[in-house]
Amino acid sequence: MPEPQTSKTITFLIDSKLKNVSLAGVALRGICSYLSLSDVDAYYLELCVVEAVNNAIKHAYEGEEGHAVEVNITYSSKEIVLDIRDEGKPMSLYHPGLLDFDPEDLKTLPEHGLGLYIINSVMDEVTYTSEGDRNTLRMTKKLYRT
Repeated sequence: MPEPQTSKTITFLIDSKLKNVSLAGVALRGICSYLSLSDVDAYYLELCVVEAVNNAIKHAYEGEEGHAVEVNITYSSKEIVLDIRDEGKPMSLYHPGLLDFDPEDLKTLPEHGLGLYIINSVMDEVTYTSEGDRNTLRMTKKLYRT
């Protein structure tokens, strides 16, 4: 009989200061270490959470300090789910699609949208919802173990 799937969630709030973004990365890195994930997987998950928190501060709160960014990290032996929540301005369009630039000419690299492109490239599933005054970016990564 298969073992029941149990998950654990760690929730914390950070103030919407850009200097606090790294705190979310450090917390996630600790969980990745606890789960014995590879350094590469830990790096990419940390990159995604840092990009998402950074976007919440820069775009939802327009860089204004004094607002809460909630980070929920839910993990099990099968997956890790990262929910980044804010009560700021919702994203008007969530279409992370493909980047259109010439890799031979860095001047054509877009100034916006790289974070969402990275997140969607790394994670197995990404959703964005805005309900009432609460915005949630949910990122899910399956954990494949041998």
